[in-house]
Amino acid sequence: MHVLPTVTPDSMQPAHPFGWVPAVLIVLAIIGTLVGLSVYNRRRKKKDAEIAEIAALTRHHTPHWTGDYRTFRPETRHWGLAVAAPFALCAGEDWDRLLHKDVQGVRQGIAEAWGIRGRLIMLKVLYDLLGSGHRERYTEEIARWLAMDAADAAAYEKMLRRHARSGTDSAETLWRFRRVKENDRGIRDVDFLAWDFVRAAMLARAGATAGYLSEAEAEDFHLMIADDLRRHYSSWEELGESFRRGRWYWNSQGGDGEREIDLHDSNRQMVLLGVDGPWRAVPWDMRLPASRMLFADAIAEDPAVFHLDFVSDSPRPWAARLKEEVRKRTPPDGTAGDPTGA
Repeated sequence: MHVLPTVTPDSMQPAHPFGWVPAVLIVLAIIGTLVGLSVYNRRRKKKDAEIAEIAALTRHHTPHWTGDYRTFRPETRHWGLAVAAPFALCAGEDWDRLLHKDVQGVRQGIAEAWGIRGRLIMLKVLYDLLGSGHRERYTEEIARWLAMDAADAAAYEKMLRRHARSGTDSAETLWRFRRVKENDRGIRDVDFLAWDFVRAAMLARAGATAGYLSEAEAEDFHLMIADDLRRHYSSWEELGESFRRGRWYWNSQGGDGEREIDLHDSNRQMVLLGVDGPWRAVPWDMRLPASRMLFADAIAEDPAVFHLDFVSDSPRPWAARLKEEVRKRTPPDGTAGDPTGA
């Protein structure tokens, strides 16, 4: 006879009141580990890509010297060339020599970007950068926006949003308006002088390379802007930071475009100030001779083109100064002097 096993209350219970829990926890742990690894791999790939991008930019911005930077001794002409050095680094040219090697490339570049195809237009563009440049437009723009009351600012922003859907200009203006409203990067305090004068220094060098300016005129132009730059800024680093913020505002882009220009410009600034960088090699406060104002001689060749008769003492002090310098150089019969200053 078979004896049935005795059934007790304890024997009727499962081995664990929640027998499914350990298995679920194991599955969740595995899923969590896989998700964590996936996030880690994505972040690592992004970081690796950023490192590679920075390395590529550093190679792109490698300073080129005519000799060994370790034996370099700065001369007067190097101060102005150092002002123009941000563009020399991007062009892959020797920063410490006035004339570029790629003459045709320079001519083509300033023709496409600036419309400069001869001496007169070169002088006119330099004159405009000295007298007003972007700083006049942007300073007025920022002041006008800050003067708006809340209602006018809201209505203006709404109008820009509406037009930004179909127009690049409105989209860029909207971007700048919002940056000013938020005082992003302290943009309300930027004077844009560095943005205008660094470009002017670059163009003077390009003008000499293209044959639109003499070498003496280009080097003296660099001396002519030195006093203003050293009054406004106390170091190469401060000049560079102002130039960066001016370029950021001019670029008027958010998102990937903003990220790219930030990465590019911060890397360039780092290289400029680095151990073999031009701004490390040339003292900011080195002794410089006074400019001979050869640019005034140059525009005296055809002063009517520059509308000097309509220039008053303000709000453009550079235009007023050049008007006075041209007056000194122009004989009573209206014939201009030697444009080389000889």
